[in-house]
Amino acid sequence: MLKPYIHLMRRPGAGAFFTAGILGRMPISMIGLGIVILIAQESGSYGLAGAISGVAVIAGALTGPIQGRLVDRFGQRGLILIGSVACTVGLAGLLVAVRAGAATWVLYLLSFVAGGTRPQVGSFVRARWTHLLGRGRALQTAFALEAVGDEVVFIVGPVLVTTLATQASPYAALSAAGVLGLAGGIWLAMLRASDPPGRGKSNGAEQAPLPWLSIMLLSLIGLGLGATLGGAEVITVAFTTEKGKAGLAGVVLAIWAFGSLLAGLWYGSVHWRAPVERRLLLGTIALAVTLAPLPWVNSIPMLGVVLFCCGMTIAPTMVAVTACVEEWVPPERLTEAITWTVTGILLGVAPGNAAAGHAVDVWGPSNAYWIPFGVGIACAIVAAISITFARPKERFAHN
Repeated sequence: MLKPYIHLMRRPGAGAFFTAGILGRMPISMIGLGIVILIAQESGSYGLAGAISGVAVIAGALTGPIQGRLVDRFGQRGLILIGSVACTVGLAGLLVAVRAGAATWVLYLLSFVAGGTRPQVGSFVRARWTHLLGRGRALQTAFALEAVGDEVVFIVGPVLVTTLATQASPYAALSAAGVLGLAGGIWLAMLRASDPPGRGKSNGAEQAPLPWLSIMLLSLIGLGLGATLGGAEVITVAFTTEKGKAGLAGVVLAIWAFGSLLAGLWYGSVHWRAPVERRLLLGTIALAVTLAPLPWVNSIPMLGVVLFCCGMTIAPTMVAVTACVEEWVPPERLTEAITWTVTGILLGVAPGNAAAGHAVDVWGPSNAYWIPFGVGIACAIVAAISITFARPKERFAHN
């Protein structure tokens, strides 16, 4: 199963930009949690902490497509350098402001700066794989590897933040997020050989239209995936707390992520004959099917088993979404299009958290699992609509 990935890593420069991309993505899983822990400790208000953290997430979602458009036009290097430095400065300013007891609006502003300037490293690295490999089986393997990289980031990041916050201080935890993001960003920016060239304004990049209906439907699937992830996370914490084992929430969620990691590795090693649209539909259906048993789970071990199975549908579905973008979008607009789907995932997490939290309060943890199940059904419906009515007639080979 690992042979295709070994071949990928032997490509010139691939190992370097993949590793740099992992480092550069660490802030995704660290900044939000780090802000919550820091603000909650200093202010005593989890509501304020969540709001300030949410501003960073929303800012990143809003600026993502703008970053993608700029990168497609001018290349990655300059934007990554500027964004990495600006994000780190924003985080440093937030730390100083919290320590100094600054006004709340200052905290919101600095959180917006940190989240909005953070480079969309995941999208940039996927564009580098497309530039290096062109279209074909190897690219699908690379997309699967990036999905695995995302899971690694979301397993390691929260553990690192909580460990530093408890063993050192919340200031150290958030500082680590800034340092890792800056190091990974600078490293990635320096790898100029793998940087896809900017298309500029003069060679027709502006005249290449995006299939907006297709991109918006794929982004809507991403929104559903984000809502499912965010909602199930909140409900799982409530479920383990109700069972008197609150400390096991992290273990259960790690099992979920591990299932996605394994499925991503397997998915990328298979030579698929089915078109990517069919794989997208089957992935969303499998997600809904594996979410269905959750309302009837009555023990933490069983919850771990079911969530492991659910996790095995996450990475393949995400890979299929990215692969559809790669085939449906003109090469000069690829990074911008990928950032739209990433924006969908990010924007879905917050309402997923909110809806799940409200459902827990009203129905209890077990019945609240109907929320992610319903979202999974909606994802499958949107996937069926997108591949039936919104699939572009023209396909693109990105060389």
